[in-house]
Amino acid sequence: MIELVNVTKEYGDGTVAVEDVSFEVPRGETVTLVGPSGCGKTTTMTMVNRLTEVTEGEILVDGEPITEMDRIELRRNIGYVIQEIGLFEHMTVGENIAIVPDLRGWDEEEKEARVEELLELIQLPQSVKEDYPANLSGGQRQRVGVARAMAAKPDIILMDEPFGALDPITREELQDEFLDIQKQLDTTIMFVTHDIDEALKMGDRVAVLKDGKLIQYDTPEDLLGNPTDDFVASFIGTDRVLKQLAAVEVREVMNPPAGGQDVGDHPLSPDDSLKVALQRIFQQGEPLAVVENGEVVGQLREADIQGVTDRRTSEVRQ
Repeated sequence: MIELVNVTKEYGDGTVAVEDVSFEVPRGETVTLVGPSGCGKTTTMTMVNRLTEVTEGEILVDGEPITEMDRIELRRNIGYVIQEIGLFEHMTVGENIAIVPDLRGWDEEEKEARVEELLELIQLPQSVKEDYPANLSGGQRQRVGVARAMAAKPDIILMDEPFGALDPITREELQDEFLDIQKQLDTTIMFVTHDIDEALKMGDRVAVLKDGKLIQYDTPEDLLGNPTDDFVASFIGTDRVLKQLAAVEVREVMNPPAGGQDVGDHPLSPDDSLKVALQRIFQQGEPLAVVENGEVVGQLREADIQGVTDRRTSEVRQ
């Protein structure tokens, strides 16, 4: 768990980048930090691995103040992914992924096994470990950067606009892949983005910042249903109901399967969002089968989705 307690960052010229920010990131959850440029989201994140030092307040990792930890060892225990991923061009993909395990003294067999495991996890062929970064696409480089951050099995990963430089299609693919990966791990993640849609999609909880202050800290559902003030409501945008559908999974509202139901060409997954489900209903009709591991586990109709939108519209009006 990461805990920020009344954290402030003030620079020598008097600029206050972060002011009295407090929140907790529960173990195994992803928290997204979102807000306009200059709001303090990246500064907040980089104080966790002490790339930026706290001026006032305290940050604790699993109950221990980070100021009492060795700075280098702290950073080696925290994965870090940035937009410009910074792969070492003179090293192979495998060598890039294995950097931190190498620094931590893993033997060659352990490193090799971990590289192979991670390449499978990020859906890249094993042959790519002998390639150099210059031969990779932008999406592949970003996948390798994520693998490198996970290589030493850190309890915490910090991600600063990791998919921001990618084209929209590749970005969405990587978001979906990372969500799948996160379900397999027990990793605590702090994820910085300027994009509210990405924040709502990727985060178990969302921290909205403005002018260095934490304005709201909530689950995506509560943030959309009950924005704390006009700034948050404006930042979310006018299409709050559609954003809510994107944040709710089919498994949360699906009904039991009907006997003998036709699966169709494009059934839903329980992990699909209600936004995806609604689009597919418009294309294919209803009810839609929900399939997991080759078995029909549920069904969904437009009325089920409408029930969610009715509840959320009522919440917004309140």
